[in-house]
Amino acid sequence: MTTRFPERLKTVPDIPKEFGDDGGHFYRYYDELADEIDEDLVKSLKAQLDGILIFAGLFAGVNSAFLALTLPQMSANPADDTNALLLQIAVGGSTNITSAADLPSASFTPPPGIYPINVLFSVSLTLALLSSFMAVLGQQWIVHYRKKGSGGPEHQRWEQLRRYLGAKRWRLEPVLDDLVPGLLQLGLVIFCIAFTLYLGTLSHSLNSIIASLLLVAAVGILAMSTCVAFDPWCLFKLPWSRMVRPVACPIVAVVTWLGVCSAATVIVMVNGIIAVARRMILSFHPPNPGAAERWERIWRSEVDKFTQAYTAGPAKAYKRFLSAAVRSAESLDDLKIIALKRVL
Repeated sequence: MTTRFPERLKTVPDIPKEFGDDGGHFYRYYDELADEIDEDLVKSLKAQLDGILIFAGLFAGVNSAFLALTLPQMSANPADDTNALLLQIAVGGSTNITSAADLPSASFTPPPGIYPINVLFSVSLTLALLSSFMAVLGQQWIVHYRKKGSGGPEHQRWEQLRRYLGAKRWRLEPVLDDLVPGLLQLGLVIFCIAFTLYLGTLSHSLNSIIASLLLVAAVGILAMSTCVAFDPWCLFKLPWSRMVRPVACPIVAVVTWLGVCSAATVIVMVNGIIAVARRMILSFHPPNPGAAERWERIWRSEVDKFTQAYTAGPAKAYKRFLSAAVRSAESLDDLKIIALKRVL
């Protein structure tokens, strides 16, 4: 967005008695700025919705191909009955099949685990179609948002402002920016789970390899998406990043504190074990009183140093981690220096 700002004023202008009595300068600048803001919003949302429609179409095709493989396994294959009857005729009219109850379809049972696989594939396809449908609706909403109405420039200005307030009030941007991609990504996650389960029915070794790759990818994507909870300007954002940010810092703080408490507990237990072992050694080999007292003082001082070092260390690390957990915004002076370096 390239906003055109007016030149810097060299003299103080006369303040009008009423708002708007400045010859239309304010409204002219407002119309230019509002038009650029609305156009930037529409272009960004339209580009995202176009990408969602393309990916949802390809994804739905892949999902349908797998459903074409797994759905027939839920029912008996009529060709099995035909083959059984032809085989009976070929071997000379054997009496193994005397009624419909003797056909292979009568005793058919689906393979174990195929039902949840079909359910997951179907849910994934439904979410893909739903996201594509909402993307089409979103494009219609955007067209309505920028549609010029009748009337003069002043009427169109206030009409567009009412549409802007309505879009903010009904969360148009979060719905199209978070909900629609979130449905498609949720469908993709469910598809990966169903794909892994389907491979498990074919080959356990292949299932282990693909499941490991998908698990590594999921952990990496989840770690990248949670970075926005600690750095608001991080670009690795996903639809659930806005929900993760308010709860990520408290969870990390609690986990870190539990780690510090566990480390302190282990240190206290180790000190107790060492003290008990020392008393047992002294009971079997008692030294002279002067050496025992001197060794006791040295031992206590070393234990105190050890305890302070290994309890203060995690505590300092915990405070440092919490202070650096959420990245603060760069100061204006730093931004000016970075802008100068970027130009140079």
